[in-house]
Amino acid sequence: MAEILGLGLSHFGGFMFSDEEMSGRAKARLEDGSLPPSLDHPSKWPEGMREEWGNDEGASFASRHREQYFNGLDRVRKALDDFRPDAVIVFGDDQYECFREDLVPPYCVFVADEFLSKPYLRARGLGGDTPNVWNDPFDMILKTPGAGDIARFLLNALLENDFEPSYSYKLPHQDYLGHAFTNTLMFLDHRRSGWPYPVIPFAINAYGSALIRAKGGLVNKATQGAMQRNPDPPAPSPRRCFDLGRTIGKILSESPWRLALVATASFSHGFLTEKNFFLYPDMDSDRLRHGELAAGDYEKWRGLSIPTLEDAGQHELVNWLPMIGAMHELGQKPEYCELMESYLMNSNKCVAVIPPR
Repeated sequence: MAEILGLGLSHFGGFMFSDEEMSGRAKARLEDGSLPPSLDHPSKWPEGMREEWGNDEGASFASRHREQYFNGLDRVRKALDDFRPDAVIVFGDDQYECFREDLVPPYCVFVADEFLSKPYLRARGLGGDTPNVWNDPFDMILKTPGAGDIARFLLNALLENDFEPSYSYKLPHQDYLGHAFTNTLMFLDHRRSGWPYPVIPFAINAYGSALIRAKGGLVNKATQGAMQRNPDPPAPSPRRCFDLGRTIGKILSESPWRLALVATASFSHGFLTEKNFFLYPDMDSDRLRHGELAAGDYEKWRGLSIPTLEDAGQHELVNWLPMIGAMHELGQKPEYCELMESYLMNSNKCVAVIPPR
């Protein structure tokens, strides 16, 4: 009998770093002189950010932040193992990995019976004398089973319901899954108990008009200015992603499978939040979004606009919208939904478990 489990988490790559190195993005901004005079020293930062920085440049806070997140992941993994899905559909963004100048779909389903991941391929700063938290070799390659038959079923059913997702039988431009999917698989198995579940990567162009201009790098005033003068097409709207999720929920509820839907993204990102000089996230907006999500008030998210998300640095929340659209369709509410705040570590993280009714 079909049942659907909803899960949410962050794929913040900083959790792979040591405590001392997790605040590296903020340290780099201090060193490169790109901060305005109002923020060019930790003593001028918001109170919460100063507290996180402490007297050890954020190392103590990094340890607590990772522990809180990994404890949240334990709840997600337990829910997944108790559920024992036939497959896991992961909604994640693409940052100039498979989506490039030759083709930028709003979203794309990757169809294969096996996927390769190279977890440290994109982990900036890791390598050599900089170990990861698991002491893995940096050339490690993971093999993860896919669910090609279920992916094809979903694609055909979506077309019958007037959605036209792109699909691909290979990963364009690279041999390995993008970082959103790779990091998600790493974090869901951070205790190294093994990963037995087939996956269906569902990639979304969350970065929209910034994707090609920034080429997977940082959004800054230069790229922002170019985009405003001659913008590329935006990300798919929250309304469209939510309605896509509603349709996916309906389709899968009538299928013969037990399936987990995983939304993977932090909330606002410091390096995307222009009004905070690309240094720290939009705390107030993230708290508001979290309150809506935790209460199961999903339609508030459907009513958001791309300009609203981009103003808050919440570009990647479109990754969450298909999952919560499905939960809305199925009448499922969060059992666990925790916001893990951080000024210093680039983003606020959210972990959620939304069980079947």
